[in-house]
Amino acid sequence: FCTGKFYYDIIAKRAELGRNDVAVVRLEQLFPLAVDQIKAIIDSYPNVDDYVWAQEEPKNMGAYGYMLMNFDLVKLRLASPKAYSAPAAGSYERSKKRHANAIAMVFDKKLFQ
Repeated sequence: FCTGKFYYDIIAKRAELGRNDVAVVRLEQLFPLAVDQIKAIIDSYPNVDDYVWAQEEPKNMGAYGYMLMNFDLVKLRLASPKAYSAPAAGSYERSKKRHANAIAMVFDKKLFQ
């Protein structure tokens, strides 16, 4: 699960890795959260054992906190940069690395925070 343009980065990485075993769901509306629609999506994948919330923002920013408070259908594993005091990395190279690491976490449970 993710929101916004991060979806396209995840889809591109999925294609690059040939990971057709990974479904990517972009939520267009967080409030009110469309719980019934999300439940229908979850129910359509009965063999899933790993649900991920992916975001570009650091762990302590973005929609992750909201999802923790309002989404209890399944346990979500977070794929994002670790918590930081500011959303900007301060350098382009560091920002690219954090972004790439967040995407890598979607596809590799071992990188779990």
